[in-house]
Amino acid sequence: MTTDDQMLSGMTDQTLARVLRDRAEAWNYSAELEKAAELSASGGQLSPNTRMSLSFYENGKRAAAALGRDVSDPFNSRGADRIAAAYDNLKGN
Repeated sequence: MTTDDQMLSGMTDQTLARVLRDRAEAWNYSAELEKAAELSASGGQLSPNTRMSLSFYENGKRAAAALGRDVSDPFNSRGADRIAAAYDNLKGN
C-alpha cells in the first residue's frame, strides 16, 4: 500500500470523490512525463524529483480517464473537443 493509498483510505466517499475530481481537473498532458513513464517502465533510472512528479502525474491521469477525459496525446488527437479547447484558449478562457 502506497502513502497515497493510506491517505485516501481514511476519507469519506464525498471527500474522496472531491479529491479525485480535483486531481482530474488539474491534470494536463505532458510529453516529458510520458517519456519518463516509458523510461521507468523499461527499468530506466529516474531522479527522485522526477519519480515524485511522475507519481502525481499518473494519479491525475488515472483520475481524468476515470471521469471520461481523453488522456491521449493532444497532438495526435483530431477530436472536436481539441478544436473547441483551442478556440477557448484563443478567447482567453
